[in-house]
Amino acid sequence: MKLLVVILAVFGLAVAEFEPEARLIGGTNAAWGQFPSAVSINTPFTLHCGGVIVDRQHVLTSAQCVLNAQNRLIDPYWLTIVAGDVALAPIGSRRQTRKVTRIYVHPEFNVFTRENDVAVLRLDRPYELPSNTVDIARRRVRVTPNNEACQFAGWGASTNAATAPVNVLQRFLPMNINDRELCNGAGMHAGRVLETMICAGNTAASNNAAPCNGNLGTGLYCNRQLVGILSFGVNCGVANNPPIFTQVRYYNRWIDQQFNNTVGLAPNWTPAHL
Repeated sequence: MKLLVVILAVFGLAVAEFEPEARLIGGTNAAWGQFPSAVSINTPFTLHCGGVIVDRQHVLTSAQCVLNAQNRLIDPYWLTIVAGDVALAPIGSRRQTRKVTRIYVHPEFNVFTRENDVAVLRLDRPYELPSNTVDIARRRVRVTPNNEACQFAGWGASTNAATAPVNVLQRFLPMNINDRELCNGAGMHAGRVLETMICAGNTAASNNAAPCNGNLGTGLYCNRQLVGILSFGVNCGVANNPPIFTQVRYYNRWIDQQFNNTVGLAPNWTPAHL
């Protein structure tokens, strides 16, 4: 009987170690291939970041994800990109892991306002396509109307603590597009939401579906098109602090230009707006 208790206790610990936890407030576990352009970006300089495949050899993410605490560009050597797998552990057979060889940050990124919060990462080799779980995002080129139903898909954490563990399974959250003027109200972002940004998700109500720490750079998808990447308002369900995304359609031309860019940024590069 004692032996049985010990076995059950050990088994319980093993199950707990791999049991998926809700690392976003609310949401649903994603299915294989549901968000094939979504990637996990692992770096020792931030808790965790998300990204989106925009070309066979390039990933889009937030500029914040590639800067260190002193707002200097990190060495691409430290970045690892995981695609094609909804679980960060254990490793799935469909996973495609890549290293980063170059980082391109928008030259007008503003650390304080988060304007132009985009960066393109060049990978060490292209993704193997076609694939059931890896694909290039379809980027939106038209205006996204208010109230459109969208989805946010990432890993992230369940709290905004600096050491919060990252979710094992990818989850997605329903988010509706909000009126920019609403999000710019005095009780919310007070004018910080610029024309090149988009506001989505919970507003006045707290404890709704919302992203937490570790989700910067993660994509917002509307009708299966990439509309934005998370920039600020990482609220973990706090009222009056809706998530704000860099609106991708404003940067499509700049993103495409980086695919053939051969001039890398200097070591320890810093944004002009500091």
